[in-house]
Amino acid sequence: MEAAGRRYVGIDLGKRTYTPAIIGKKGAVTLSNGTTTLEGRIALYKKLEKTDRVAVEAGNPAFEMAKETGKRVGCETVVPNPAKLAIIYASVKKTDREDALKLARLISIYKDEQLPGVPVPGDKETGRRKIIAAYNRAKQDRTRKINLPHGLFLHQGITHIVKKDLATAGKREDAVLLLKGFEKKESEYVLKVIDLAEKRLEGLKKEMD
Repeated sequence: MEAAGRRYVGIDLGKRTYTPAIIGKKGAVTLSNGTTTLEGRIALYKKLEKTDRVAVEAGNPAFEMAKETGKRVGCETVVPNPAKLAIIYASVKKTDREDALKLARLISIYKDEQLPGVPVPGDKETGRRKIIAAYNRAKQDRTRKINLPHGLFLHQGITHIVKKDLATAGKREDAVLLLKGFEKKESEYVLKVIDLAEKRLEGLKKEMD
């Protein structure tokens, strides 16, 4: 274990709640819980000290919490790599059932070079990841929307129209003229949605560039 007089904190994360385990300077363990809302996170940071060593379980709010602890508390915070922790977990006492306590014990035993961690991205990298994720979602959404009018053509027995005939706005407008009744009205609505999706993709692509 590292130098005495330092606390070790493991934070187990759920979607809406967290459970911190604090191993005190004399080895006493304190367990509590809170919510992952901003107010709930701030309440946790008030319990931390600048000299604490903190491990946050990898998850959606993990990177944000790691950055916040650095800014608000100034303590050392790591996000262990979940894919590589299994081997290390095997060497920890199996009576430690609480994941938060396991994390706290791990960082009290292992140094940074021994503990596989996930690099915490900076604000610029986080923004870049958000744009790429939004672009991928918009692209998938456009593909799903194009599949809808293709199915409407099949409902009316128009089998020669394939997905490549719906790839551009001009082609889609020409193809819809072959439809009639409900299918035509439904396709006209879907085409407007596809146009919006493509504008969204265009805007995100410019941000990515």
